[in-house]
Amino acid sequence: MNRTLRAYVRKNCEDLAASPHRLEDIYEITFRSNAQAVMAEYVEHYVTCQKTYAQVQAMAESVSAGIYRAIGATHGYVGLEMENSVGWIAAFWGILRSGNKPYLVNCRHPKALSDKILAHLDIRWVVSDKPTALRAETLLLDDLLSTPAEPLPQVFENELALSTSATTLGETVCFYTGENLTSQILDARQILLDCDRMASFYHGRLKQLAFLPFYHIFGLFAVYLWFSFFGRSFVFLPDYSPETILRTVREFEVTHIFAVPLLWHTLADQVRRQARRQGKERTLDRGLKLCTALQNLWPGPGLWLSRRLMGRVTRQVFGPSVQFCISGGSCLRQDALYLVGGLGYPLYNGYGMSETGITSVELRSRPKYRNRNAIGRPLASVRYRIGEGGTLEIAGASRSTALMVNGLRRPTPDWLDSGDVAQCQNGDYYVRGRLGDRVIGENGENIDPDLLEHHFSLPGCRELCILGLEEDGRETLTLVARVSPYLPAPGLARLVDAAYAQNSRLPSAQQVQKFYLTHDPLAPETAVKVGRSWLRRAVQTGAVTLLPFVRPETDDTAPALNPALAEKVRALAAAAMGLDPARVGDDDHFTQDLGCSSLQYFSLLTRLKETFDLPPEAAAGCYTLRQVCACLEKELME
Repeated sequence: MNRTLRAYVRKNCEDLAASPHRLEDIYEITFRSNAQAVMAEYVEHYVTCQKTYAQVQAMAESVSAGIYRAIGATHGYVGLEMENSVGWIAAFWGILRSGNKPYLVNCRHPKALSDKILAHLDIRWVVSDKPTALRAETLLLDDLLSTPAEPLPQVFENELALSTSATTLGETVCFYTGENLTSQILDARQILLDCDRMASFYHGRLKQLAFLPFYHIFGLFAVYLWFSFFGRSFVFLPDYSPETILRTVREFEVTHIFAVPLLWHTLADQVRRQARRQGKERTLDRGLKLCTALQNLWPGPGLWLSRRLMGRVTRQVFGPSVQFCISGGSCLRQDALYLVGGLGYPLYNGYGMSETGITSVELRSRPKYRNRNAIGRPLASVRYRIGEGGTLEIAGASRSTALMVNGLRRPTPDWLDSGDVAQCQNGDYYVRGRLGDRVIGENGENIDPDLLEHHFSLPGCRELCILGLEEDGRETLTLVARVSPYLPAPGLARLVDAAYAQNSRLPSAQQVQKFYLTHDPLAPETAVKVGRSWLRRAVQTGAVTLLPFVRPETDDTAPALNPALAEKVRALAAAAMGLDPARVGDDDHFTQDLGCSSLQYFSLLTRLKETFDLPPEAAAGCYTLRQVCACLEKELME
């Protein structure tokens, strides 16, 4: 690690350890110790902008004065509803500074769920950069920033709240105090001092990509708190399409990327598809094997050599600047871990929960260790043990101080059962799966199939079950619908259309990824309801046969396509998904038939917006080429 940074880390941590461990102390040390350093870089109105720590602190002071003038120091909760931005940072500290507690609204939650949480926390105001749709009054960020900063009473609050990912559609809120966050930050000191790669610079700068939302535990702790406390820079994204992510990393020379597996899986799949299309897949595999061997032999120089040997690929991906990557939130595919690391971007696996914060990271430099997909060893303030049921149990000072489940607040247990089946081998921990029926999506969200099933009502369906089924070495959220073998074609077509339509109305993180039909019962005759464990075994043994989920031909006449428009949309869809245009049929479902990820779908919507000069939401909810064309024709005629 750079000597100056090492001394800086030690000094800040010593000051924090000697403080009363309040959020106020974290705020004061963060902005005092490196006031003139660049905190944020971003593009605004096609111009590259920078903000120093001193400038962001001035924004936070104005926000706090505006909140205090508007509502006073209530010492209750105020919502913070924004995506990652400099304004989010100013609002976060401004709420605390004004004598109020921030509840970090998950912008990707259904409105009904967020409204329920706001009611249980008795939240009357929400700070946002636009009028909120939630059941609260909006305190607009621009209005707050226009308030002159003024001295405030010593009312700095010492608690914040955030939700679990809640793709179960249930409600769990986690409460953290300054004591908890202090432990998280001091745990980061261990990582920074023990792992030189973590603190690697590129051309004298260390820049973290602000990809993970700050209202998510991974984004708040591992991205924002860890890096802001040590005076590093954040690069903000204008949108989350794959093209924008790659372009931003290259243009701003980002050095650190922390993300959920969805990003790494998408990257690995795109690299391999491109190699396959060019007939160079064997060349790619030989290069990855050589580069992995070089890194095992000589870790630091091996990474440098890998990026140059794989230069044709890395120039199209992140470029030469990325020094350190972490994946967390759910299971990382082995092939993605191997490929990304082989390109010279060291990818490490981490672990944490909304209830516990970040608790471990695998930090060994050689691929032969990190490619084992371990989650590492517990951080300094954390303790692990394997419970009687084989699940990982977690204790330590960095975990949340309290939980609120469906409106009832209670202290967090001393030993929290993660629900993840885990093993410990030679001191290293491995997560082997999820206890029970919950499924972990690619973006790290915990999904409860029971609650999802209530959102599906399929005509002609005798039974349905949503569960995790293993495909291509990973667990995939799957819907199995039992139908009569004599169901006529129009009825089957209505069932398929209804399933896709109802799925599209769910938030993207909760959507089913695979659909199947079956004529076989989904439970034994003696069962009173469908059992997922039984069904999973029945599918594996062949006792239940899964059939393709295909809309049959009916007498319905499909609307004729405008040839020029159809071919343009086909080319855009193929480019977004990395496919040959010939693969994109008129009625192929982007997600179910073509494997389109949520990032790729967002990329397609962005391409459509730019090409046809339409609102970004114009084609949202359209999942076939025919649907997109019909939507575009309607928009273009208005």
